[in-house]
Amino acid sequence: MIPLTNLINSFSEISNKYTAVICDLWGCLHNGMKSFPKALSALEDFKDSNGKVVLVTNAPRPIANVEYQIASLGIKERHYDMLLTSGELTSLYINKICENNLSVFHIGGKRHHSIYKDMIHQKKISIELDNIACADLIVCTEPFDPPRDQLSDYENILGEGIDRELTFLCANPDLVVDVGETREMCAGALASMYEKMGGKVIYFGKPHNNIYQRVYSFLNKVSKPRSESILCIGDGLNTDIRGANNEKLDSLLVVGGLLKKKHLIETKNKTIIHERKLNQTIEDNEVHVDYAIKFFQ
Repeated sequence: MIPLTNLINSFSEISNKYTAVICDLWGCLHNGMKSFPKALSALEDFKDSNGKVVLVTNAPRPIANVEYQIASLGIKERHYDMLLTSGELTSLYINKICENNLSVFHIGGKRHHSIYKDMIHQKKISIELDNIACADLIVCTEPFDPPRDQLSDYENILGEGIDRELTFLCANPDLVVDVGETREMCAGALASMYEKMGGKVIYFGKPHNNIYQRVYSFLNKVSKPRSESILCIGDGLNTDIRGANNEKLDSLLVVGGLLKKKHLIETKNKTIIHERKLNQTIEDNEVHVDYAIKFFQ
């Protein structure tokens, strides 16, 4: 069994080792409904010590859209130096490949049509919601009904995409997300299914290298940190932690996010990490975790 390098109670215990952090949003700084004040204070303290904070999220929406959302939750510009979203990368890619008319079969809610920005008029993109037979491309931001949909609901749609050899763009590689106390399926689950059926998928976001390259480009302009002085913070083993492993960066796992129901133990006086279970889960997922913390603070 691969042991955790260290369990910590506060980011301040290790923060002086790092000059930059790549921090997830959902599960670390907010839960979709409210932000976590102690987490935001930890980021402010790190910035006060000249640390650089890059928020990297697999949200399938452009940067400006997510900025507005997190500001409403109390996550302001003083808490970070840069924000990057998988939705922004998806939007840039579509804009790049769309020279003429492009028909997109969009899997997801209309609220995520923001990834097309002004392209609908400038580049003559049409969005198909019902007829995949007319599409040149599949773009998935989320299931049509995330709290209720099952993978089996998409067998026919994805099968037709396979038959037509359509490329599937995944704007959010996450498999699931917790909205408050409700767990919902994400676009990554559908992308994985499409791949297993034999389809071609292009992913945007963690754990894939394309999103980290943009982070490095920003950091090299402002501070030129050494790789060993960059820490990745997140609650997703297969996104945040695997991404850190792929990039050979240190990682801090926030157990109180996606893993909290199985790996946190509530006692009368405090909450503790079930270390044995957590170690087993880490080993099962074949990732390495440098540090683990109950909640980012």
